Amino acid sequence: MPRRALGHAAALACALLSGHAAAMSPDPTGLWYDPAESGWGLMVAQQGGTGFAVLFVYDQNHNPAWYVASDLETPETFGPVAGGSGLSGTLYRTMGPWFGGSFDPRAVTMTPAGTLILQYPDANAQSLRAIYMIDGIAVTKSLQPQTWGDGRTLLLGSYEGGLTTTFKSAANCDDLYYGPINRTMPFNFQVGTTGTGQLTISWTTGIDTYCQATGDYAQRGQLGSFSGQLQCGTAGAGLNPVTTVALQLTGLAITANGFAGGLSLQRGACTYSGNVGGVRTLGWDFAGR
Repeated sequence: MPRRALGHAAALACALLSGHAAAMSPDPTGLWYDPAESGWGLMVAQQGGTGFAVLFVYDQNHNPAWYVASDLETPETFGPVAGGSGLSGTLYRTMGPWFGGSFDPRAVTMTPAGTLILQYPDANAQSLRAIYMIDGIAVTKSLQPQTWGDGRTLLLGSYEGGLTTTFKSAANCDDLYYGPINRTMPFNFQVGTTGTGQLTISWTTGIDTYCQATGDYAQRGQLGSFSGQLQCGTAGAGLNPVTTVALQLTGLAITANGFAGGLSLQRGACTYSGNVGGVRTLGWDFAGR
């Protein structure tokens, strides 16, 4: 629905929204539900700093009811959520012409019915907290993403990309072997599988650095994650077990053209975080050949 169509309801939305618009991270786009309460759910779509949500529930007479939040945005102050991000806005009850007859746009109405707030309750973003109020009734739910696809096969391939570590947990933590803090290192990535079905991710600068990680891939909704052990060494000289660190890639958005996500590395008491991504190159198909 066009944002201009909200018209007279804009004043109500302003009570909840601020002028600050930033994307919720990780991207909440997808279907969310409570596994213990099948039959209702939440659909979220995010573009830039604006979100659209459809809440499909039941009314007091047990009849299906759905509500639309067509202009969710991120307020400047949102409390202790992952990355400080969240979405909030006005929920609307809509009515319109019967689907089996001719469509009369004049019959479409939007009536403010309440509010919707979406948050990640912790930095791991493993669940989505939905707080909504409809006709004065307040509800808080913890939701999980609906997952029926798997980006593992799509991730297999060869890429040109980069890795950056922008944060380390303490000033006395040494810069990692393959790249200092706040510097993006260009890499050539290759993602394949092992005989046990695990993924193996390797990359090289093409000059002197070679790294390889073997671990498990998991899918949650539209995003994937990878967790494994990383070893690095000098190209041509083999891997150095002494440099082994725990590697996690989170919030992986994977398409036919490439991938991007968050990066976390743990070496001893030191934690490093940043981002990683790559653009798919020719000569490597989805089967990893």
